[in-house]
Amino acid sequence: MVPNLKAQTKWRWLIAAYLFLAGLGAGAYLTGVVAGFAGEAWQEIAKIGISLGLPCVAIGCLFLVADLGTPKNFWRAGKCPGTSWIARGTIIIAVFMILNAIHIAGSIWPFGFFVGESRAGDLLGALGALFAVATMIYTGILLGAARPIAFWSTAMLPLLFLVSALSTGIMAIVLIASMTTVGHAEPIRMLAHFDVMLIVLEMFVVGFYLQGTHRVSESRESARQVLAGDIAPLFWIGVALIGLVVPLVLELAELVVPASICGIIGGLCLRQVVLAGGIHAPLRAGRFEIGLPIV
Repeated sequence: MVPNLKAQTKWRWLIAAYLFLAGLGAGAYLTGVVAGFAGEAWQEIAKIGISLGLPCVAIGCLFLVADLGTPKNFWRAGKCPGTSWIARGTIIIAVFMILNAIHIAGSIWPFGFFVGESRAGDLLGALGALFAVATMIYTGILLGAARPIAFWSTAMLPLLFLVSALSTGIMAIVLIASMTTVGHAEPIRMLAHFDVMLIVLEMFVVGFYLQGTHRVSESRESARQVLAGDIAPLFWIGVALIGLVVPLVLELAELVVPASICGIIGGLCLRQVVLAGGIHAPLRAGRFEIGLPIV
């Protein structure tokens, strides 16, 4: 590592799991809502996607609470939404979970308020989809807003997490649908083909994200660590190979189950790579630079 630069060590796998599950759940829900408007053949796909959102995000929040160390103080995360992105994100995720819970109760189990043609159900789905997109984007904004780390403070990171969340959400739906539904091969095939485009897009976004790290010394060091340093094995094997190349090849070969499993694993690895690649900026005073000790 370049002298005087210190990698962050506070946010590890628990936060990576939170970011991953929140994104996957929101991506699955958004896919389910869109599928609900696609006709009768897509209704089982819609139910799976809508049902996945709430539990995935809720479990992700449990990982976040566990990382806090003092769960009783979790309520403070929603304070000061006017100035804090952490507070705004807490509100976004809370509203998304509430809307998703109502959607599940109204459309799937046990009440069925919105079964059939229902403007209320359509409106709820559209509103839930809006908060699902906000949740996916927020998981990228959170990092840049929470800590002064150049590797995280870029507009490409929310875009990367958005594309990855939607892709992993689709993969989760495809995985469950392939194992539980009968007679829905065409929707599954179409979802897999759409995910191929998302994977290709994600490859480009990853490339642009890493290319944009030339701005300052600490972000250049982050990219070096990811591409050729201690984090490189997780990036090249976990993200590039298992998370992108293998799912792309398998989905093109219509082997959707192993493709989905690999892609979901890669989505988790991606969050951990981004977290592990975060390097604190050195303290600067005029022309002088004071390095933080490496521990």
